[in-house]
Order: sequence, then structure tokens, then C-alpha cells
Amino acid sequence: MLKKIVLTFLPLFISLLLNADTPLLKRVVCSYDDTTRLSFVSNANVFTERWDTLQQVKFWQEVIRQSADTALINVASTRCILHKTPFEDWKCQSESEKTAYKKFINLANGLDTNTNLYVTFGKKEFYEYKRVIPVIGKSVEIFKNNKVDPWYAQTILLIENPGKNHNKSYVGANGPFQLMKSVAIKFGLKVNKHVDERTDLNKSAYAASQLLKSSCIPKVKAMLNDKNIPFSEDDLWFRLLVMHAYHAGPGNVACVINELNPKKGGIDLFTQIWKTECGGFKNESQNYSQIALANIVIFERFLQSNKDSLWLVQGEKMMADYKKSKTPGIAGINKLKQSLELYSDDLMDGTIPADFFISRMTSIQKELAAYKVKKTNEEETNLSMTQYLALESNSFVNVSWMMQLRF
Repeated sequence: MLKKIVLTFLPLFISLLLNADTPLLKRVVCSYDDTTRLSFVSNANVFTERWDTLQQVKFWQEVIRQSADTALINVASTRCILHKTPFEDWKCQSESEKTAYKKFINLANGLDTNTNLYVTFGKKEFYEYKRVIPVIGKSVEIFKNNKVDPWYAQTILLIENPGKNHNKSYVGANGPFQLMKSVAIKFGLKVNKHVDERTDLNKSAYAASQLLKSSCIPKVKAMLNDKNIPFSEDDLWFRLLVMHAYHAGPGNVACVINELNPKKGGIDLFTQIWKTECGGFKNESQNYSQIALANIVIFERFLQSNKDSLWLVQGEKMMADYKKSKTPGIAGINKLKQSLELYSDDLMDGTIPADFFISRMTSIQKELAAYKVKKTNEEETNLSMTQYLALESNSFVNVSWMMQLRF
């Protein structure tokens, strides 16, 4: 009797375990005009399993840090960066000059002159993860309500960047989850010459979660079971394989897996995937999980940078610290100066609008003007208040110039 009961309820118990909710982190998100509590998925295993130490992941982090006017010359097979050069300097060269330049770079680094090199341009302007954070919080809840691992919502958005969700890809994908027209229509979205519901966050998140639930996840599980490769749906490598199925299609992922015929998953499998082409799975597909990991590392560090709060505007964080500590004298002036610099970075990152930046700069300059610096402090720093304010005036001019570039 007991055995019959166990056999009856065992499948249900296993199902409950497999569909257990992914643990979420709650954070208070502070933007320039709002404060709200949102949920995120922690990826601490990216460090404990040492994915962050892989050269490809380090490479894409550097690409994400660099602006589009920087060209990174790197080894195709390892993504080791050999040289950085301004984009314009690279662009103005002829093809023969570029080939000769690559040979020189190889020679200077002790490599065979025929070593294949890539030239990759910085993508700081594209991967603006702070602008994505409010959207991630909403999408995590949508995926959770649809009983799909919210890890996928967070990771897809970090890669695809809904800050530019009205831009179609060269293959026609659109919206924050970069859905193809046929996929969107299949899951009930309207896509025609008058309306494209792929740009609607709620509807596109629902369609993406359904695509993962009905196709990507079960097909990846099936191909791994066919190879007798043990896995857990919480494994980072399993999730990354599903991401490849979402991006390149399950068929192309199956092609790679059949080509490699692996015995187990993990980091070793992915270092092989990154060197393997099969069917429609080529360089862009290889890069997808590398870019995902780089963004995961960056975002996880940001998530853990504060105990309970995520400051999207670093200038606001510094000003809050200044007001809380009420730092006097030169130390207070330095904090205000740092706030100015951080607000300038926030403006360039797109996390604050120009009018907000100007209002904050005006209030900080008034705060600076109200300071009474003692003569001894002036002598110690060799900087008078008049001189300091003059420097800040120059800073205002420089930042105004940057605003003109951006807008």
C-alpha cells in the first residue's frame, strides 16, 4: 500500500521540484524620478563556477566598457585583446594597410603573422544595462506568472537592450525580446503595417516566455537526454544552451551538439561550442552566450554593490551620502565635485535627462558658493574658493559641450 502511494505521488513531487520558483532578490531601485521595489535573479554561480575567468567573457566585458569610437584588435580563436586603436584611425586605412597592420600586431606580440585577428568596436552605447533595470523587474514577474524561469527574462533583456526596442534587427526581429514576426503572431501578437505589438513589453514578454516554455527548453532537454548528459534546469550551462536555442533556433543548437557529441555539460562544453560552426550556428551564435555571460557578470556585480538599493543615478547616490554625512570644508567640496562628475557620467549614460542634470548642477554650484573655506584650508590645498568655482565653471562648459554631442 505504502509503495503504491509513493509511486502515485512521486511524479508530482518531482514535478514540483523541477518547477520550484527561482529565488529572487528584492532591491529598492532609485532612479532620478522614482523609487520602487523590484525583483531580480542572482547569478552568484557565475563566480563560484569561474565562468568570469574565461578570456571570452573578459573580452566582451571590455567591449561593453568601450565606446563605439574604439577598435579592439583581438585574436579570433581566444578573444585575447592585442591592441586598441581609435575607430577613425582604423577606418581611414585601405584593406591592404589593414592587413599589413594586423601582421605587424601579430609580430609585435610574438605570434605567427598569419594568426587570424578580429577587429571589434566598443558597444558601451548599446549595452546600457541601467536603463534596462526597470524593464527587467517587470518582465521577471511576467515570466514568473507564466511559470517560466525568470532568469531568461533578465538575461535576454540584458543582451537585447530594450532601450532600443523600436530598432529591428537585420533579420527582422523586433521589440525588447527581439521576436521574429512569425513567432509573435503564433503567440497571439498583432504584427502588420499599422501595429507591431512586439514593442509592447507585456505582450512581448508573454510571447517570449511561451516560446521558451513550448519549444526552446523542452527541445534542449530532449537533445541532452538523447546524449545521456545529466543536467539540472538551474545549471548555468543548461540555461545558456537554452539561450542559444532562443537565438539561433533549436535545430542549429542540435547540429552543434551532434557535431561535438559531448559526454557532459559545463564550461568545457561551452569552450568547444564557441569554436564550432554547424548549419546556421556561426560566429554570431558563438558570441551570444559569451555576451550573455559578460552582461551577467557586470549586472551581478551591480546587484551586489549595495545591500538593498540599486542607484541608477550615481550622482544621486553621492549627493545622498554628502547630505547624510554633512561633510564640512574641503572634504565636502570634494564630494560635491565628485557629484558633478558623476552626474555628467549619468547624463552621458542616458540615466538622467538634460533638464534634470542642469537643475542638479545649479543646486550644487549654489551649495559650493555657500561654503566658507578657512584660510588655513586654502593654503593647505593651494586652491581658493574663487579658483575652485572657476574650475567648476569650466567643468560646466565641458559638460554642456558633451550634452550638445549627445542631443
